[in-house]
Amino acid sequence: MTLRGVAASSGIAVGRAHVLPRPGRAPRRLVEDRDGEVGRLRRAIEESRADIEAAAAQLRVHGSDAALVLDAQLLMHGDEMLASAAAREIAEDGLNAEWAIEQVVARLRQPLEASSSHYFRERAQDVEQVGRHIRRHLRGEVEAPLPDGEVVLVAADLTPADVARILGSDRRAGVVGLVTESGSATSHTAIVARALRVPAVVGVAELLENVPVGAALLIDGFAGTVRVDVSAEDAERARERGERHRTLTLELVARADRPTTTTDDVAIAVRANLDLSSEAALARDHGARGVGLYRTEFLYLDRGAPPSEDEQLEVYRSVVQSTRGLVTFRAFDLGGDKLPKQERLPPAPNPALGLRGLRLALRRPEMMRAQMRAILRVAALGDVRLLLPLVTTLGEFREALEVMARCRAELHDAGVEYGVCPVGAMVEVPSAALIADRLAAEAAFLSVGTNDLVQYTLAVDRTHPDVTHLGQALDPAVLRLLAMVSDRALATPLGCCGDMAADPLALPVLLGLGYREISVPVPALPIVQEVVRRVAVAELETLAKASLEAHSASEVRRVVREHLGERLADLIGP
Repeated sequence: MTLRGVAASSGIAVGRAHVLPRPGRAPRRLVEDRDGEVGRLRRAIEESRADIEAAAAQLRVHGSDAALVLDAQLLMHGDEMLASAAAREIAEDGLNAEWAIEQVVARLRQPLEASSSHYFRERAQDVEQVGRHIRRHLRGEVEAPLPDGEVVLVAADLTPADVARILGSDRRAGVVGLVTESGSATSHTAIVARALRVPAVVGVAELLENVPVGAALLIDGFAGTVRVDVSAEDAERARERGERHRTLTLELVARADRPTTTTDDVAIAVRANLDLSSEAALARDHGARGVGLYRTEFLYLDRGAPPSEDEQLEVYRSVVQSTRGLVTFRAFDLGGDKLPKQERLPPAPNPALGLRGLRLALRRPEMMRAQMRAILRVAALGDVRLLLPLVTTLGEFREALEVMARCRAELHDAGVEYGVCPVGAMVEVPSAALIADRLAAEAAFLSVGTNDLVQYTLAVDRTHPDVTHLGQALDPAVLRLLAMVSDRALATPLGCCGDMAADPLALPVLLGLGYREISVPVPALPIVQEVVRRVAVAELETLAKASLEAHSASEVRRVVREHLGERLADLIGP
C-alpha cells in the first residue's frame, strides 16, 4: 500500500514503524484543593517550557537557528492568557488542571482554525501542541524508549520540540524518518526536520489506521509518499538509492567551487534561497554564487510588533557579510497565508486573491519604507538588490519605485550612507507574465516564482493535500507562460526562484527556455550545479521546443528522460 502526503524533508528512508499513540482527551474530575491544583498547573507549565528550551538548545548545538521556530511556543508558555485562564477554570469550577488546560487551548485554537489564512491555521497547531506538552507534564508521562534498529516515527502529530529533542540527541542514530497525519511543508515541525536533515512526509490522511506497529516503511521525502509493508528487495533498493543520493551529494559538495557552466560554455548563475540569516554561510560553502531570494517575511511573523529599520539592518548586514556574491532581498511577502501576529485584516473568502505581497505592502507604507531604507543602507556594504513580490500590474511596480525614490531622498537629506539597489519584479501570476515586456522595460531584473505561477495558472491551492498533486510545474500551460516571459524579457536579466528550478528533471527545460539565473534551496545546490555542468544549452533549446509541443506534464517528463536520461540518470532517479 502506498500512502500519499506532502514532502516535508527530502531523502529516502527505510525502517520499522514506531507508532506513537494518538493523544487522548483529558479526564474531567473535581478537585478538593483548588489552590494546590493551580500550583500543579503552574509547575507543569514551567516544566514544559524548560523541555522546549532544552529542545531549542539541541538545535543550536547542531548549528541551526531553526530553534527560532520554537520561540512562538515558548512565548505561549509565558502568555498569561493561557495560564491565567486555565487557573481561573480551576479556581471557579474546581476542575482538574488537565481538563482546564484542554478547554482553554480549544477556545484559543478555534478562531485560528476557522481562519481562511493557512498561516493562522498552522498557528492553531502550535497552540494545540503547547497544550499537549503541558498535559504531558501534568500526567508525569515518561517517554517510551525507541526500539532497536532503524525506525520511522509515525504519529498523528509531532511537535517541533519533539523532533528536535529526539533527533538532536544521541538517540538520533536509530530514527531514520518521520511521518505524520497533520502538518504541511511550511509547518514548524517540517522546518525542524529539514534543519536536522531527516526525511519526512506530513499530511498523510488516516495514517495511524493504515500503519501497524513494526511495519516495514519506505519514506520518500522527494515524492511525499509512504510505502507500507514494503518487500525486503524494494527496501534494499531504496536504501541503496538513498545511500547513492547521500554519497553523490557529498561528492558534489566537495567540488562546489567549480564553475557552473554548461558543456558549451554558457555560464549559469546558481544562487541560494534563504529563510534564515545563518543559512548564508552554508550556502556559500555549498558553492552558491550569492543569494537569489532571501525571504524577509520571517522577520515579521510570530512577533508582537514589526521589526524596526535598525533591527532589519543588522539581519541584512549579517547576510551580506556571510555571502559570496550578490544578495537579493525579497520585500516582505505577507498576506494570504502569512500575516504578522500584530496584523488584522478583514476576513476574505479567498485570501490568495486578496491583500498580499506588493498589494499589502503598498497599504502599509510605514512597514514598506522601514524595509526599503534598511536595504538601501545595507547596499552600501555589498552587492544588493530588492525583489518585489506578487507584482500584478505595471502601476503597482511604478508606485513601489516611487516609494524607493523617496526613501533614497530621505536618507540623503539625513546624511545616512546608502548604496545602489536595483529593483526587480517577481513574475508569479499570469497577468505579470502577459506584461513581461513592459515590466522588463522598467525593472532591473525579473525573477519567476514558479510555485505561485503554477497555483494561479492551474487554479490549484499548493497547500491543500487533496489537489497538491495537480499543481504540475511542467504542465504545458505553465511552460507556455514561462516561454512567453523569456521571449519578452529581452536583455533584462531573467531568473527563476521557484521549486521548479530545484527539480533536476525540470531544470533543463528552464535552461532551454532561456533562464540564466537559478535560485534554489541550499540542500538542492549540489545537484542543480551538477545538472548545469552536464548539459549543453544548444541541445536544451531543442528539448524546450519539444516540451512546448507536449500535451501533459507526464509527457514532458518522458521527453526529458528520452533526451537526457542516460546523462542525468544518477541525478533524476528512476
